[in-house]
Amino acid sequence: MVLDPPASEMASLDADLNEELRTHIAFSIEENLKRGMSEQESRKAAMRAFGGVSQTKERYRTQRGLPWIETLAHDVRYALRQLRKSPGFAVTAILTLALGVGSVTAVFSVVNGVLLQPYAFRDPGQVIVWRETIREMQRVVPLMPDNYRHYLNLKTHANSIQDAAIIQNPVFSISTGVDHPHMTEGLAVSPNFFSVLGVNPLMGRTFAQEEAQSGRDKEIILTWGAWQRLFHGNPSILGMTLRVGDEAQTIVGVLPKSFRFPVVSMMPGQATYGSTERYEIFKPLVPSQEELTVNDGDFNYLVVARLKPGVSVQQAQGELDGIEKATAAADHLAIHLSVVVQPFSQEITGDVSKPLWLLFAAVTGVLLMACVNLANLQIARGVAREPETALRAALGAGRARLLQAVLIENFLLGFAGGLGGIAFALIGEKLLLQTAANLPRMNEVHLSAPMLSFALALSVLTSLGFGILPALRSLRVLPQGALQSSSTRLSSNKQAVRSRRLLVAVEVACSVTLLIVTALITRSFSHLLTQDRQFNSQHVVMARTDLSEPRYSSGENMPQNPGADPGSLARDSMIARTLDRLHSLPGVQSVAITNVIPLSGDMSVDGLVRPDHPVPAGQTPLANRRFISPGYFDAMEIPLLARRDFNQQDRDNPRVLILSDKTAKTMFPGENPLGRTIRHWERIYTIVGIAADARINDLKRNAPVFYLPYWDFPPSNPVFLVRSSQTIQTLGPVMRQAIWSIDPDISIPTVISLDTQVDESVATDRFQAIILSSFGGAALLLAVLGIYGVLAYSVSLRTQEFGIRIALGSSRATLARLVLRDASYPVLSGIALGLLGAAAAARWVSSILYETSAIDPWAIGLSMALLLIAALLASLIPLRKATSVDPMIALRAE
Repeated sequence: MVLDPPASEMASLDADLNEELRTHIAFSIEENLKRGMSEQESRKAAMRAFGGVSQTKERYRTQRGLPWIETLAHDVRYALRQLRKSPGFAVTAILTLALGVGSVTAVFSVVNGVLLQPYAFRDPGQVIVWRETIREMQRVVPLMPDNYRHYLNLKTHANSIQDAAIIQNPVFSISTGVDHPHMTEGLAVSPNFFSVLGVNPLMGRTFAQEEAQSGRDKEIILTWGAWQRLFHGNPSILGMTLRVGDEAQTIVGVLPKSFRFPVVSMMPGQATYGSTERYEIFKPLVPSQEELTVNDGDFNYLVVARLKPGVSVQQAQGELDGIEKATAAADHLAIHLSVVVQPFSQEITGDVSKPLWLLFAAVTGVLLMACVNLANLQIARGVAREPETALRAALGAGRARLLQAVLIENFLLGFAGGLGGIAFALIGEKLLLQTAANLPRMNEVHLSAPMLSFALALSVLTSLGFGILPALRSLRVLPQGALQSSSTRLSSNKQAVRSRRLLVAVEVACSVTLLIVTALITRSFSHLLTQDRQFNSQHVVMARTDLSEPRYSSGENMPQNPGADPGSLARDSMIARTLDRLHSLPGVQSVAITNVIPLSGDMSVDGLVRPDHPVPAGQTPLANRRFISPGYFDAMEIPLLARRDFNQQDRDNPRVLILSDKTAKTMFPGENPLGRTIRHWERIYTIVGIAADARINDLKRNAPVFYLPYWDFPPSNPVFLVRSSQTIQTLGPVMRQAIWSIDPDISIPTVISLDTQVDESVATDRFQAIILSSFGGAALLLAVLGIYGVLAYSVSLRTQEFGIRIALGSSRATLARLVLRDASYPVLSGIALGLLGAAAAARWVSSILYETSAIDPWAIGLSMALLLIAALLASLIPLRKATSVDPMIALRAE
């Protein structure tokens, strides 16, 4: 390949060329003089015969070196000069692209990491989860965890699955001997768990089948992160021990760094404690003898299975459900069982899938509006440059060359916008990670090099795609017309105005749709936060403890006499002494305990039976069981609707119970439940109080609850509640020290304020509302810019018309009506289109709205009012310009 010569050599070549051309022309003139022509005629004839000197020089330069490189370099320099001459246009276009592309890239990184990125398993699409359902309980608990005996039966007889593992998610208390024990999340798994997932350990081995037996389950497997955190990556980790609970466990394996098993819940919708981001310890799962035999209870597990190749989820669903129902009928069970199968990804991210896709659709709409604004800018720029384009065409520039120059300018804009988009994407990703930290798999969200490259390519393609149509339009303009006065180009300008109005109508339509959806989501979130929860979360700090030491243990099963076995008595004593110690702290107003952190979802769901009103088997009313201490309702500020709270005198008669209002109405419709009896755990309890329906399980559901005094069966994970005037920063450490003063070997995994727990329970809803509100604001701003741009451009074209109208006596109010009428065309047509889009979008998002109709008049009315006010504000400056035209100046202008 021959490269262009350097600049000095090119200058020498050009000088030689000029000398040669002069010699050639001089020779022709001399020949003409010999033929008898005059000197002037000789020169004219020689120049006519030779042709254009400049064209000849250009052809010569084209023949030497690589002409397309010269042309490209020239057009790049020309484009840079043009952009420097129009800094307002350049900065606006680059920022528009950067914001649009950066927002889309940041949101897509979350969608990709949470929903699209495959799990670090072998063929993750074949991994499924199955749960059981009980028809008689579906109204209260639609999906249940799995029964161990049912799992064995389905695993043995199903032909659609390769293998199935069963898991449970206990919280482990671990100690390295340096400080107080602390909690970490982990899984108890059947030995085939890792083979079902297709995961091999980085070091060591997985569990052997015999290690899933009582007394032989002394081995653990660590994740790569736990190996690094607890043992600093010691290569001799295999065979070392770690104290888990009250026993030393031998480490037999370390998992690969890439393996991250997402957080799962045994109960669908059950919240997980935020002590760690992912599981760190795996132990063999050892079922009790009762769990191996019981057929209609002990639904405590989750099954993870792998489909055989070629088998669909629907086929597996049909087979497993058939086996389940046949077995239940053969065993003459009083309950009607079914199986629900779903992909593993649906189990993990099903609740956030629609909200995330909604956000991605919203940010895509913002990008579309940014592109429309860019097209508007390009159209206006194309019209303004028509005389220049026509002049270049008249001087001999071809259409291809003119188009190339425009495309190069758009490429430079797109490249600069892409670099800005990458910067915005990096910033946006950090903000999203902070805002949506509680979403599943957020620790796997990151902007990769391919994703950033895609952002750059998207910006360039967007700039080229939305810039080529205005460029092609400008090439259709005839040089003669374009070089005439602006009055003769009025029709061309009117076409540009019509095009820009159409684009603004599209912008307004997108803005209306996005504003209405944003208003619906925001109104839903407002209802969620402002509803009457029947409890007060302010000034309450919670400390969850773990009583897993042997002296607190009640054994594997429920004792024959719950509350009276040695482990229960030890827990009772510890809880009572801790309550007294916490109550003595400065600023404490009330203290209580419960067995479940509020807003953790449905847990400890059990049946209640009226001795005087038996119901058919399987139709027993269900409610959430909560063990509480006297003072719980004061600490939570839950109103007592009837009779009384528990008190210390109830220790002498512990068979007392308090119902929530919903539970009372379900158990005793139209009757007074006070003083009546209920059977639970084969014991008879007397109802001594009715509490308000506090939404302590889930802010979105009014779940049935019944309360028992904690000494009836002291919980092994008591949660201490302290209402105090002190902040959590002050009170939290003091609470830890107070609990450790009672027993220094107790693990305290969680100290959190109830306000924070409320915030975390609505994290997904808050994330939607915040992000959609920002996108809605951006859409409104882009719509305002679009409306302003079209009106300002239209007014500038009609300056002479307005001057003539004023000279002929038109009032300024008449001119104002003309401008506002111009504004109304794209706005009203865009609103009509946007309402149609909003109707379709509202139906799609209706399932994630809380106590908000998809056609909520307040949301729609507020969105329309905002848009109309914004459109009016966008019209003010063009309106002022139109009504302040000086007729004399306007008529003198060309």
